[in-house]
Amino acid sequence: MAAVNMIGSYNYALVALSVFIAIFASYAALDLAGRVTAASGWTRAVWLLGGAGAMGTGIWSMHYIGMLAFVLPVPVAYHWPTVLLSLFAAILASVVALGVVSRQKMGALQALAGSVLMGTGIASMHYIGMAAMRLPAMCQFNSSLVVMSVVFAVLISFGALWITFHFRDEKKGIGWEKAAGAVVMGAAIPVMHYTGMAAASFTPSGVQADLSHAVSISTLGTIGIAAVTLVVLGLALLTSWVDRRFAAQTLELQEEKLQRSEAYLAEAQRLTHTGSWAWGVAGDALHLSEEWYRIYGFDPENGPPAFEQLLQRTHPEDRAQWQGAIDRAIARKSDYEVEFRIVLPDATTKYIHTVGHPVLNASGDLVQFVGSSTDITERKRAEQATRLLAAIVESSHDAIVSKGLDGVITSWNKGAERLFGYAAEEAVGQNITLIIPPERRDEERTIIEQLTRGERIDHFETVRMRKDGSLLDVSLTISPMKDVSGRVVGASKLARDITERKRAEEALRQAQTDLAHASRLTTMGEFTASLAHEVKQPIAAAVTDANTCVRWITRDEPDLKEAREAAWRTVKDAKRATEIINRVNLLFKKGTPQRELVDVNEVAREMIVLLGDEASRHSISVRTELAEDLPHVIGDRVQLQQVLMNLIMNGVDAMHDVDGPRELIIKSQPGENNELLLSVSDTGVGLPQHQADQIFNAFFTTKTQGTGMGLRISRSIIESHGGRLWAAENSPRGASFCFTLPTGVEAEE
Repeated sequence: MAAVNMIGSYNYALVALSVFIAIFASYAALDLAGRVTAASGWTRAVWLLGGAGAMGTGIWSMHYIGMLAFVLPVPVAYHWPTVLLSLFAAILASVVALGVVSRQKMGALQALAGSVLMGTGIASMHYIGMAAMRLPAMCQFNSSLVVMSVVFAVLISFGALWITFHFRDEKKGIGWEKAAGAVVMGAAIPVMHYTGMAAASFTPSGVQADLSHAVSISTLGTIGIAAVTLVVLGLALLTSWVDRRFAAQTLELQEEKLQRSEAYLAEAQRLTHTGSWAWGVAGDALHLSEEWYRIYGFDPENGPPAFEQLLQRTHPEDRAQWQGAIDRAIARKSDYEVEFRIVLPDATTKYIHTVGHPVLNASGDLVQFVGSSTDITERKRAEQATRLLAAIVESSHDAIVSKGLDGVITSWNKGAERLFGYAAEEAVGQNITLIIPPERRDEERTIIEQLTRGERIDHFETVRMRKDGSLLDVSLTISPMKDVSGRVVGASKLARDITERKRAEEALRQAQTDLAHASRLTTMGEFTASLAHEVKQPIAAAVTDANTCVRWITRDEPDLKEAREAAWRTVKDAKRATEIINRVNLLFKKGTPQRELVDVNEVAREMIVLLGDEASRHSISVRTELAEDLPHVIGDRVQLQQVLMNLIMNGVDAMHDVDGPRELIIKSQPGENNELLLSVSDTGVGLPQHQADQIFNAFFTTKTQGTGMGLRISRSIIESHGGRLWAAENSPRGASFCFTLPTGVEAEE
């Protein structure tokens, strides 16, 4: 009697659960494929194996729950080692699938081979799982349906690979596209399973099933398998999500770093005036930085310029050189470096230094040049200025010398060779004391101290020594030399020969002294009668006192007390006459000016006494306002007497023909900045109208018998003492002549 096939049925709840797990597993596969693709190195291997484990577990769980959904009228157990073998097959198929879809490219051959391997793995998982069934029945397969199930497995695998490859990009895989792909894959995978289940038929058997290592699965066990599968897939998705978040944050940081790097690069290019570029061999611009556009004067808004435009912007005299360098580099596939000029539309000329590097493809063909262009205009100008400065230094008549703080000479120009007599090779490397007289070497220490403080020394007049031992007067201007950190490391010295100037100044001083002496003689000659009267008075008084003394002595009873007093008066009058004669002698004396501490109030009183009779003859009253306790000045007493004498006589002359009060006021008082001020004021005719600014000029005079040198000499004397002489109008009439002199304290400082 023929065996009758068992009639099986399906638990539709478990069928739905298996389809849901298939969809969930498909979504996980899509998500995990993106993580495997994004990973590299050992991280890729971890994601590949872990993802395959989760995906394989999901596929296996769908298959096993689908088998549990098939209900037969006999008890069914499962041989668990065989079940584990089917799980291994599912994981192996998942490894193949993730490995294929995580490649950068997936061609038709790779997709076909991957789908065959994956489909074979899934079919193996299914039929190995079927072999794990233990039941009192014989299992037979419809070969046509088996082949169909394997074909379905391969086709479904091909579709799954295609969907996964195209939806693996995590930027696309978060929304509905990935979910739709997961639904399609999840619905297709069970097709193979249930086709394989339809290929199997069961007939009762009297042979007892081998239940060793077999287990029965209860409803609770089924729920446990589903729960574990969902947990595994959920953990896989959670891990993928966390990793994606970290990857996104890392990418953001990398993008920020890249943006900062690009900003730093752009800033560095701007600061160094260097633009980067890439030009194809055909002459098309592949990359031009912002700084490149700025250097060449092109507007980036208009797009990259054509190579012909770049050639036109090159200076006509440099085009052949520039084009030749590029042509040689193309022919040799080599680097090139060239300097040339460009001319901008506004006629500005720039100097450019360009470096190019060839880029070859895999076949060794030249495809492009990359490189940089640097604006070296400022450097070229600096080089030209340096060459010009060097030429000026070498051609300078003055000596220009540089030295270190240790005094060692580091440079020596032609002017120094002419001035000091040493050739450059003789002087460089020697100490600067080579040209300093021994008695003046303390000056070098003072100079170094000022230089280390960063101070410049201007027009320091001193004496230096030539190679032959002769001395010469020089004026030194010394500037500190600093390194990039601002630290003083040496000095640059300019020495100018002022020997002739010193001689001329000395001759001028001598001429001024002679002229001043002549002026004094002229002035003294003008009031000789007054001087005679001034000297005659003390002499007459002395004669009278001497006669008085004789009378007191020749009396019958000599009065010694009265005679003694008369004798003392005689001595006093003689001293007075002697002092007047001495002062007059000083004014007539010709000699080198002698500087000493001088009391200006005393000088003023002397001149008032000397010139008092001249003032009295013209009915001029002399009034003094001399401040007490004035500090002394350092000066030449005779020269200061001459100045006061000239100013007093000018005041007297100005009041000769004036109606009304005639008063001469001589005033002294403290001035500003450790100076004192003296003034001689009159009530005369005042300064000449429209010519007041000329009264100190040589040979200018308003007197019919004047020489026009008095005020000029007076001003030069005051200026040689470090002071200042000027004139001003008085109110209501007259003029004031004022001069300042530095006090002894100021002069010593």
